[in-house]
Amino acid sequence: MTNKEKNPAINTLVDLLKYRVQHQAQKMAYTFLREGEIPESTYSYVELDRQARMIAAHLQQTIPAGSRALLLYPNGVEYIAAFFGCLYAGVIAVPVYPPRRNRSDRRLKSIAEDTD
Repeated sequence: MTNKEKNPAINTLVDLLKYRVQHQAQKMAYTFLREGEIPESTYSYVELDRQARMIAAHLQQTIPAGSRALLLYPNGVEYIAAFFGCLYAGVIAVPVYPPRRNRSDRRLKSIAEDTD
């Protein structure tokens, strides 16, 4: 076995996640801490991969690779899955804080127009 087979090239975040799924599937990948201290939600590597692939499949059916997708997620593991879903689908992730109820959506509209 060559050194490259033991330690495959990991050049992208997708490569890294796929490697972790193969070798550390059940290990914790991400934990969202509410108020910075209280574990609220978690993903193992295999759970993150599964969610990201589902999102990627939807994106691939909806928009062409190279398109931009606004990620309107609050802080949490769901955002991470959406980000990886974009990477898997070849879509450019554009993270944006979700609009607040008491604020104008001008900023969001401007960002959406700039992504075209």
